[in-house]
Amino acid sequence: MSDTDPDIEVVETEAPPPPVGAPPCFREMVALALKTTDTAVLDAAEQDYRGVFGSIDDFISNQLGEHLPAHLQWLPACCDPETLRIGYERGLVKLWTIGLANGRVIVFESLRERVTNKADARRADEKYTCDAEE
Repeated sequence: MSDTDPDIEVVETEAPPPPVGAPPCFREMVALALKTTDTAVLDAAEQDYRGVFGSIDDFISNQLGEHLPAHLQWLPACCDPETLRIGYERGLVKLWTIGLANGRVIVFESLRERVTNKADARRADEKYTCDAEE
């Protein structure tokens, strides 16, 4: 090593794959959206991951649809999306998203207590891209 080369040790570790259905660069996108590298915050966000949807309203409709009988599947489409969201969250959870370049969103569902204690867990409206689209 020369006098001008910094003495840096690079330690490579193998990260587990992103959650099922998440974009390949999921962890990088979460770190950018939350503006943190705190592993506790990033691990909590990964646990709160719910999937990639067309919108947060699509996520809520999907969740409600899982509990409705077949003859009532039309019901969420007749409801005001904002009212559905308020009812879904009920002050107990906070839905937040990370926007994707293709217009879809990564949806997270965090316990309200954890959200109010973590200033970084907020809605990320910025668009992030990665090398491989889903």
